[in-house]
Amino acid sequence: MLSRLAAEDVACLPLLPEPELAPLLDAARGLSYRTARGEVGAGARAVRQDFDICMAPPRPGPLWGLVARVEKFLGKAFAENRPALLDGPLILNDLVVQHYQAGSSGITAHRDHVRYTGLVALILLSGEGGRFFACTERSGEGAREIIWRPGNLLLMRAPGFAGRNDRPFHYLSDVTTERYSIGLRHDTQA
Repeated sequence: MLSRLAAEDVACLPLLPEPELAPLLDAARGLSYRTARGEVGAGARAVRQDFDICMAPPRPGPLWGLVARVEKFLGKAFAENRPALLDGPLILNDLVVQHYQAGSSGITAHRDHVRYTGLVALILLSGEGGRFFACTERSGEGAREIIWRPGNLLLMRAPGFAGRNDRPFHYLSDVTTERYSIGLRHDTQA
């Protein structure tokens, strides 16, 4: 799976069985959220977004427990790859939770900030309605839909993965049901 990311922007795999989602979803629902800014950036680089976000889930807690599990799972996968895909160990020190209401317009094509390195890991806790795409340009050109279901782990390259510095453009649209997702990253400025 990880070696595929050297050639592809995004990969998705099952991670959590349905019974394990309920307590994580309860924890996500119990967080305090703020409404994300409707637009970030300007001109051709503007990103429109329609969701609520929690950028500081309490520690310790079930969501940080999940971070530790994912870090261990991915760390083992990285250790088995030769040549090494990262310069050092995978450290997931940034956790955000996003909540999209049914009918949300999602988020337009964007790239994660350059300060996030190695690998971006996203976990969908709930919400079958919504379409996730990876694309080659901010315009959405070259869009490829990634099937992302509750319990799936979606992985995207970040600078430093397999010696690369590119970051894939991606977006979420057509949100028809409430959804909660978790983003795990290594923030070099944390």
